[in-house]
Amino acid sequence: MNQTNRKRGLSAFFFTYSSYIGIFSPYLSLWLNSKGFSPAEIGILMSPMQWSRVFGPPFWGVLADSGKDVFSAKKIITFSAFLALFFSTFLFIEWSFPPLFLVFCLISFFLSGHIPITESLAMEESKGDLGTYGKIRLWGSIGFIFSVLAGGLFFDSFGIHHIPNTLFTSLFFLVLISYFLPANKIYNYKKELIGFNKKLFTPRVKNFLIASCFMLIAHAPLYTIFSLWLENNGYSRTEIGAIWTLGVLSEILFFYFQSKIFKRLNVKTVWVMCFFVAALRFLMIMFSNGNLLVILSSQLLHALTFGAHHSVSMSLINEWFPSGAQARGQSLYTMMSYGIGGSVGGVAAGWIWEAFSPESSFFLAVLASLIGGFFAFKAIKL
Repeated sequence: MNQTNRKRGLSAFFFTYSSYIGIFSPYLSLWLNSKGFSPAEIGILMSPMQWSRVFGPPFWGVLADSGKDVFSAKKIITFSAFLALFFSTFLFIEWSFPPLFLVFCLISFFLSGHIPITESLAMEESKGDLGTYGKIRLWGSIGFIFSVLAGGLFFDSFGIHHIPNTLFTSLFFLVLISYFLPANKIYNYKKELIGFNKKLFTPRVKNFLIASCFMLIAHAPLYTIFSLWLENNGYSRTEIGAIWTLGVLSEILFFYFQSKIFKRLNVKTVWVMCFFVAALRFLMIMFSNGNLLVILSSQLLHALTFGAHHSVSMSLINEWFPSGAQARGQSLYTMMSYGIGGSVGGVAAGWIWEAFSPESSFFLAVLASLIGGFFAFKAIKL
């Protein structure tokens, strides 16, 4: 497979995977709400997507780094995508809270290694160049926009009860697209195991991981209850999809122009700035009272709180972890941020909604952003 086809394969995979997320994140909470689950229960039911990344990515990352043909990145992703597709068929059955939670745990576990491994492949393919990486990664944002807009129109027209059908369909295409991923081997981790362990436990890396964890605690209310909060403020599912789309459009623009941006600005300074912009973003939502202009303005900041933060995080992993452990470096980042941070934040957001108020969940986001900014500042000063 030549370089152009490898990049196309990665772009197509990001598009398809993010199409699944474009249904899961904005609309699953509405489906669960229609089935009578409370905000606290919804927070818990959506949390496996996050906390499965505590256990899953290290497991998949070690397999991908092993250098064995049977555990090649492409084979791992294809096999695990098929198993996620299989377990998604259980969503067509009516379940009570405990078995439905188990179903989401199984689906999420088998998807948990996909992004860390493909991020490693994308950074390897782009040779660490953020401009090239951004143009591969932006197709994930395009996939998210496609599904979130199409999903909003579809669910408004035919009903939110079709969530299982759309999730199954998106996973079916994920299995197909995984066959077009590059068959690259990620370097054998055994060659640089000592170097990996030394770099793993440096104060800089520890602060980087703690900061990343708090950034995802901050974003958890957005990923778990934001759509439900918008619906409670009178927005239709099509309007909710459009609001999500604006945020991702701003992210796409950043990915496309980030090469020029990072030539002018210090990468690490931008990373620290993202945390304080996130605090501003969630403060705006908290006090918006559902005002459309304020909500749209806050969504534009997604370019920094996700787009810039994500790209810089990938660059820092590429810089601070040895070449022989890139997949596990990505996995460790995913575990600490989306795994621990996302799951703790998601469950806490649902609980705070019920115990205090929906807006109080966004105060959690503001506080977590500021704490994360503190640790980010410490990391770049070490």
